[in-house]
Amino acid sequence: MTQSLNNVAACDPPCVRQAVARLWPGATWSAEPLDGGMTNRNFKVEVQITDREQRTVVVQEQLPDALAARVGIHRENQVRAMAMVLDLGLAPEVLGQWTEPRVLVSEFVEGALLSAVPDRVHATALVGQALAKLHKHTQGVVMTGPISDPYSGTAWILNQVKSEAPATAETFAWTMDILARIQAACGPYTPSLLHSDVSEGNVIILPDRAVLIDWEYVGAGDPYYDVGDFAEKVKLSSSEEEALLCAYDGVLVPTSLAMARLYRFVSMLREALWSVRAGTTGFTEFDYANYARACLARMREISQSSEFADSLHLLENTNQGEMNDLPPSFMRVRGRRS
Repeated sequence: MTQSLNNVAACDPPCVRQAVARLWPGATWSAEPLDGGMTNRNFKVEVQITDREQRTVVVQEQLPDALAARVGIHRENQVRAMAMVLDLGLAPEVLGQWTEPRVLVSEFVEGALLSAVPDRVHATALVGQALAKLHKHTQGVVMTGPISDPYSGTAWILNQVKSEAPATAETFAWTMDILARIQAACGPYTPSLLHSDVSEGNVIILPDRAVLIDWEYVGAGDPYYDVGDFAEKVKLSSSEEEALLCAYDGVLVPTSLAMARLYRFVSMLREALWSVRAGTTGFTEFDYANYARACLARMREISQSSEFADSLHLLENTNQGEMNDLPPSFMRVRGRRS
C-alpha cells in the first residue's frame, strides 16, 4: 500500500463509515483513496473527534480471509507483528481490527516514498538500519508465515499454482534448479521476523528513520531476504545496494551482499507466483497477468547478470573454503564501513 494520494475525489466508502462509527461514534470525517494497493482497498481518513481532537488514520479494507489464505496472508501474524515492533518505531499503531467486513485501522504515517526523497542513498541507508533493527530484535522468533521463508514459502505458493493451473506452473520449471542452488549457496540461517514485502509503497521515509507498513506477509525467514527484496523492488543500483548493506551490517561484507543479490531473484520468483495466485481473487482491479510476465522477464535478466554469477561463485567458494580473490563485481566492497 502506498501512502500517497491519487486524484480521485473525496469518497464515502462503507468500510470507512463503519470504522469511524466503531472507534469514534459521532465523529465527522473525510476520506480519500490511497494509491498502490494490489490486494486491498486503502483510504486516508481525517477524523474530527471533538472540536479539539483530530486524527489521521488509514482504513484498509482487506481481502476476506478465504481469499487472503490463497496468497499466503496470515492475519493474526500481521497484528501480532505490528504490536511487537511498534516500540521499535518500525510500524504504525493498530487502532482497530474486525472481520465483518475485514478491516484494519492504523495510524497514518506522514512521510515520503523513496522515489520522492532528494537523497536516495541516505534514505536507502535508513531502510537498511530499520531492517537491521527489525531482524536483530526478533532473532530466533517463531512465527510461521505461509510464504515468509524464501524456500519453503516459494514451494508452497508454487504448489498452489500447480493445483489450479498446471500449464502455468510449467513456465516456472526452469527456476527450480536455480532456487536450489541459491539455497545451497546461502546455507542455513537463524530466522528473524521478516516483513516479506518491502516494496516502495510499504516503506515510509521520515527524516531520521524508515517505517514499514502493510505487514500482511510477515513471518520468520532469512533476514537477508528482506534486504534483497527491497533492493529488487525499488530497483537499487549497485552503489545504492552497497549503501543498503553497509547500513544494514555496519560494514560492507561481500558474502552478505552476495546473499542479498541472490535473493533479488527469489523476490521476483515469489512475486510472479504470487501474482498468478492473486489474479484468482478478483478483489481489486490490477493486471496480475502482465505483472507476472514482467517478473519472469526480470528473473531471466537477473539470472544472466554478472552480479548474480559472481554472487553464486563467491558463496559457493566460501562454503568450500576456497575463496581467494573476490569476483570482479565485488572488488570495490572490501572493508567499507557505514
